Amino acid sequence: MIELALIIQTLLWLIAIGIFAASRQASVFHPVTLYLGFHGLVFVARPILVYSFGLNTISNYMQYRPTQEIFIKTLEVTSVALFVFVAAGLLAGRSRLVYGSPQPPEFTPLERRALLITTLLLLPLMAWSIYATRNGVQGERAANGIFIMTNSTGYINEAQDFIGPLLCVWMVVTRFHWLYLLPSVLYIGYRTWYGWSRWTILLFFLLVILVYCWYHRRKWIPLWSVAAAIPILLLFNLIGHNRDMFKSVLTGEDTHVAEFDAGMSADEKLKAQFDTQDFANFDYLCFIVRIYSERPDAYSYGAQYLQLFTEPIPRILWRGKPAGAPVASQIDLFQYGNFIGLTYSMPGDGFVTGGWIGVIVIVSLWGSLMGWAHRVFWRNTENRLGSLMYLVGLAMVPQEFRDGSISIAKFLLFNVTPIMLWQGMIWWLGPRRVPGYSAVLPRGAGVRWVRSWR
Repeated sequence: MIELALIIQTLLWLIAIGIFAASRQASVFHPVTLYLGFHGLVFVARPILVYSFGLNTISNYMQYRPTQEIFIKTLEVTSVALFVFVAAGLLAGRSRLVYGSPQPPEFTPLERRALLITTLLLLPLMAWSIYATRNGVQGERAANGIFIMTNSTGYINEAQDFIGPLLCVWMVVTRFHWLYLLPSVLYIGYRTWYGWSRWTILLFFLLVILVYCWYHRRKWIPLWSVAAAIPILLLFNLIGHNRDMFKSVLTGEDTHVAEFDAGMSADEKLKAQFDTQDFANFDYLCFIVRIYSERPDAYSYGAQYLQLFTEPIPRILWRGKPAGAPVASQIDLFQYGNFIGLTYSMPGDGFVTGGWIGVIVIVSLWGSLMGWAHRVFWRNTENRLGSLMYLVGLAMVPQEFRDGSISIAKFLLFNVTPIMLWQGMIWWLGPRRVPGYSAVLPRGAGVRWVRSWR
């Protein structure tokens, strides 16, 4: 039965790709393109590998191995989510994929000066963020597995996320001058040395490709980006196996915590090399589907999104701030296994919300929202800063697919902020115009001026 289900899963994915291609909406800028890639990697290729090669590292970590029934049901959940997202994204994002001008965008001296001032203003905060995280972030795990910082705040630690968008903006403004490869390499080197938040390396690479395609008026990625992705993915995998690998190379100290492959055969070591948490959302989703299938009375009904209102408040100002959503879940995941550091994914977030109906509602809402943003982008491709904001948000979208719930809001906050500040600085240095409105009156119409007393 599982073999048949995997075949059907693959065919449904290929059908979804065919529908998307036939819609004439396909481009690298469509969120459906990214979701098809994400789905193919974690919900098509991953379950095939898990079943065919008996990958069990993640199951052992979670202390749970799915039954055949749960395995197949999880495949069904992901397929439903796939077609709901494709349908919602296409309906809400239908656009005419034509650039307003075939020429690359140009930036005025005022915009360049404003960008320089914005960068100089943010440099101290970014430097302090790097210093603070380099010296260690102290904290503790809450009962639900969420890490709570005790000696710092996320507004400081995450300020270094400004660097990626700023580098991309400078690339565009300087017409992708080769000299800007150096700061990009330094940034990737720092993220590699730091070890944690390695997803920022992939998201930065994706953002560079998206911005490059928009600047050069392309609709699909160039071939060189495919070749460049190979070492980036290998680097991502290496850091996942040992976060301090490059620290040990530079210092000469062995920082590897432990050897887990002692006594393994060559085949077992090779299997363990690729059986990591990087793209194991299918395994996590099996865990979620099993629990909430047994406990439909514990659906969240979207209460996890209330965290959007509590998360922005620094814990230093609210000592009793809840760890995670303000409404506690009715299920303790640790009664069923180990879920520390794992993610729900967008389909999983929908299933937690309300089972099958929750998947349809949550995924369709995300698909519609992202599709709407796609339509606005194509209608305003000559709006330089607006387009850059969309591309930054689009590069963050895989994080939502992987994490589910409100995680993308945190990433967007820090990644879009530099562009918003840049826009504000342009207004401040410029004529400081405000929107004005006019109306055409018919001939012979009178106008009466009324003074308002306060």
